[in-house]
Amino acid sequence: MKPLLTVGLIATTIISTTTHARAVDWTPGVGGDISLMVGYNRSNSQFNSDNNTTQNLNSHGDDQDKMFVAPIGSINYTFKDGNNQLYFGTNRSDIALGRFHVEAGYRQKFADNSMLTLSYIPGLLTQKTWQDPYLQNVKRSKTKTIINAFNIKLNDIRGSRFSGQLAYGKFSVDQERSGNDPILALTPNEKSSLNRNATVLYTEGTYVQPFSRSLMLRTAVNYTNIDADGNAMSNNIYGVAATIIQILPQSSFAFTVNCKRALFDLTNPVFNQKQQDNKYSAFFAYEYNQPFNWKDWGLVSLMGYSSTQSNIDFYDSNDLFVSAGLNYKF
Repeated sequence: MKPLLTVGLIATTIISTTTHARAVDWTPGVGGDISLMVGYNRSNSQFNSDNNTTQNLNSHGDDQDKMFVAPIGSINYTFKDGNNQLYFGTNRSDIALGRFHVEAGYRQKFADNSMLTLSYIPGLLTQKTWQDPYLQNVKRSKTKTIINAFNIKLNDIRGSRFSGQLAYGKFSVDQERSGNDPILALTPNEKSSLNRNATVLYTEGTYVQPFSRSLMLRTAVNYTNIDADGNAMSNNIYGVAATIIQILPQSSFAFTVNCKRALFDLTNPVFNQKQQDNKYSAFFAYEYNQPFNWKDWGLVSLMGYSSTQSNIDFYDSNDLFVSAGLNYKF
């Protein structure tokens, strides 16, 4: 399983400048936004769907370059009191995690300025992976993965600068065949230990420190438990993150750095090692409001780099992406 992508589906760790850099006033009735993003991605992950074959399980994948076009958006309905809202859709910040998901949820504001969010990810969109990622010198067959998850967040708890989040979900691989290459000569028990289907629990606590009305620092600590059907794929991930958010007269930006440590439960029988990963990433999000005096329009950009350094070279990866687009709010 790709833990970073799984965690990303349950809880977006990239800070959207629109959501966090500006206080949002809810106007009763229907609203929302839609964005069209164009971007470039470069990746050398063995799990990149363009790396159809691999000749060596002891190295990362070949470099792959790809252009993409991504229309995304969301719609919401705010009740008459202006403190309760239903919403459905995607978030443009998910591009930074390499995939999209559709989320349906409910938000409620309270008198102490805290806000409760309850949401569900129904698994309407899928991600490609390999049925058996360890096949060598033959074309690997693709399959689909799905995430279903429940999520609860409480922002600005009791009017403070602290926020908390708890999410629980199910990661499913449609056709899981890991370890079936005859060259590996794995036993049935060893094959079953590679099963990536899993339940995922994610928790995060955050604190926001304002330096002025336009500049703030958001820090976070998070923990993820991935309880896979295969014990060699089960792991615990410990992470920290920091985001600088700057609000300018007509624009805003956020710069985020993340560091994670993943410790796996049992030895991976393909490599005869217990996997340990260090993950580092940096992301920059920018929005410029009303370009050319276009009311309700915005220019948006997301750029990021992430690196996984594992004691098993097969899981090493580097990913770079840049994207830009237009956003319309209604």
